[in-house]
Amino acid sequence: MKVLIIDDEESIAKILSKFIQQEGHEAFSAFNAKDGLERAETLNPDVILLDIHLPDMTGLEVLGQINERKLPAQVVMITGEGSVDTAVQAMKMGAEDYLEKPLNVEKLKIVIKKIAEKQGLLREVSDLKKQRRELYRKDYLFLTDPEMRKIYDQIEQVAQQDKITALILGETGTGKEHIAKLIHALSSRASQPFVELHCGALPETILESELFGYEPGAFTDARKQKRGLFEEAQFGSVFLDEIGELTPAVQTKLLKVLEQKTLRRLGGTREIPLDVRIIAATHRNLEKEVQEGRFRADLFYRLNVVPITLPPLRSRPEDIEQLSHFFFKEACQAFDKKLNLLSSDIVEKLKNHNWPGNVRELKHVIERMVITAKGSGLTVKDLPKEIMETRKSAAPSKGSMTKEEAEKENIRKALVETNGNQSKAAEKLGITRKTLFNKIKKYDLKLSGE
Repeated sequence: MKVLIIDDEESIAKILSKFIQQEGHEAFSAFNAKDGLERAETLNPDVILLDIHLPDMTGLEVLGQINERKLPAQVVMITGEGSVDTAVQAMKMGAEDYLEKPLNVEKLKIVIKKIAEKQGLLREVSDLKKQRRELYRKDYLFLTDPEMRKIYDQIEQVAQQDKITALILGETGTGKEHIAKLIHALSSRASQPFVELHCGALPETILESELFGYEPGAFTDARKQKRGLFEEAQFGSVFLDEIGELTPAVQTKLLKVLEQKTLRRLGGTREIPLDVRIIAATHRNLEKEVQEGRFRADLFYRLNVVPITLPPLRSRPEDIEQLSHFFFKEACQAFDKKLNLLSSDIVEKLKNHNWPGNVRELKHVIERMVITAKGSGLTVKDLPKEIMETRKSAAPSKGSMTKEEAEKENIRKALVETNGNQSKAAEKLGITRKTLFNKIKKYDLKLSGE
């Protein structure tokens, strides 16, 4: 480890340096706050031994600068007699520990050892998170469709700008949740929480309390304080799926969070500072929602800083083939099945299907086939009935349908294939039953016999 000693008493600095080197670490010294901060930035030490009393600045002021510059070093304060209260204050500011003068080298040895162990654990965690980020890249970045390659290049760029919002657009099941997780995993916020919420799955009152939290007495059952999801995601990312389902009241509160970077719990009076990135997703055309007065224009412009539009699966047949093999391999591992690779006949049938539920539907179909597989491999006969009956001509060509027409047809088809069972149809489409019910009303869909 690199250890930087910031102490104006050169004799103490020399003693500490010699001891640290004997323990197998590198030691560096600075004799005032200005030089200490400069060396801290250039050396990037693991540990800083910081004296409370310096000629040009107090130790607490130096600690404040270290925090402000986000230097990763663990700080150990060196205090004189009667300075314990100051040392405790330093601990509250983030110092790892403190040592009293005259220095006890045995205690110093214990403190250094403890920090070394902690640094080792932090490196292990960092390596694991790096591996996880690489897995996210590997999982889907094998796709060859030119449009998807451009989108993944865009995602890499968006991930690096971790202060801006991102809006992911696309039909249900196109992988919007995966993209949100990928943005988080590739960003500097990767080590912080990723919190997600489906905006159409909860009534307005519950949604507000989930997002913003509440104080005791805010409503009948609010007996104790509860932190909302925004607070739980502090320094990380919040993924708001199907944001087009938000009611006007919640839209207004969300806009305030985006503009002021603060929130107020339900029933509270204090503004709580927030540092979170918001990633939103929707299958809706939000511009149309704005024009028709169902979505706030100012909130849309706040969210639409970096729109990422995912194409439907039916428009990229080569990706269907690659995803099929990927999901097949993944399912065999998950369900401990040893099966032969997918045959070209099966893949061709999968490529010809319209995939109203997009990537999610393809994954579920592959998993179902693997789970029910008998023998050493799958045949065309193992394909679900709806895929066996698919004809290439059944898939609408690009531009032949509007998005709403295509959505209506997909819903109608899912209802027919499930004999009108709305729960099964919703699962097939990758949406909630409530969302499906609303869409059936919107498109005035009726099954034969109704």
